[in-house]
Amino acid sequence: MPLPPWSIWLEAGDLAALRESLDWFQRPPSGLSRILGLLDRPLDGLWQRVPETARSSTTRAIHSALQTMLEGTGGSLTEQTILDALCAEAGREISGPDQIRRMPLSGLDRVSRRCVEAYRRAAAVEGGVSGMAGWPGLLLDIPALYGLVFRMIQETSILFAFPIDPPAEKGHILKVMELGHQTDLETRRLGLEELQVIQAMLGSGVPGHEMGKQVLLRGLGTLAEKLGTGLTRRKLAQTLAVVGSVVGAGVNYQLLGDVGDTARHAYRLRFLRRRAQEREALGGGPTRTPPNRL
Repeated sequence: MPLPPWSIWLEAGDLAALRESLDWFQRPPSGLSRILGLLDRPLDGLWQRVPETARSSTTRAIHSALQTMLEGTGGSLTEQTILDALCAEAGREISGPDQIRRMPLSGLDRVSRRCVEAYRRAAAVEGGVSGMAGWPGLLLDIPALYGLVFRMIQETSILFAFPIDPPAEKGHILKVMELGHQTDLETRRLGLEELQVIQAMLGSGVPGHEMGKQVLLRGLGTLAEKLGTGLTRRKLAQTLAVVGSVVGAGVNYQLLGDVGDTARHAYRLRFLRRRAQEREALGGGPTRTPPNRL
């Protein structure tokens, strides 16, 4: 994937990070993700035997859970905990976005990785417990799981000094969540292009309320439908008393890892875009020659 035009304003270390993130979105899925993907066909027959009313109720539950999260203000997040983690990493006082933006990107990456791992463990425990309850546990697992997913992305956003309350920001979170579910390389590539368009709009002052409204209206139903017919088929194995707990824990752990890594690289790209724009605004020349473009 070619480097974006704004990359000419990045210094060597940031440019290397940009290349790493762009390459990450084009790599094959992890081994466990591929294994989970193989479950789609065996479980498809089981999914088809699930009554339509049950499938519809699952999709509605997912849609309702996402809608509730998107309508929230993020007030349940304790930002001080995030700032404390950044202070410990930086070895100095970090009290808000201005200080975060001056931190080395490598430090933000380390804090973000620790955040994702904590959420992965919490999701595995939750999935293991709900997996012991069969189908009722599956229905309870979905809103709890996506509550963890949503909070994890919000925390990643704060870690990289981006707000979480404006409507457009919620649209960006939703797109990160959707992209984090994708394992097909072509779908991931197209999703990254869409994400970069959203990030460019956010960075260029496009009215956030209108953009966020369009993203949410278009994306929420689509995402709920994908989850209702995709991830839920894999988690149907939770309805089996013997393996349900193991499957619930494993699928949840992998999902939080996939979405968490997607969030880290997505917000890293956005962080680097903003850093490049800020350096350009300060004046002076670019750090390197613009690449030749056809």
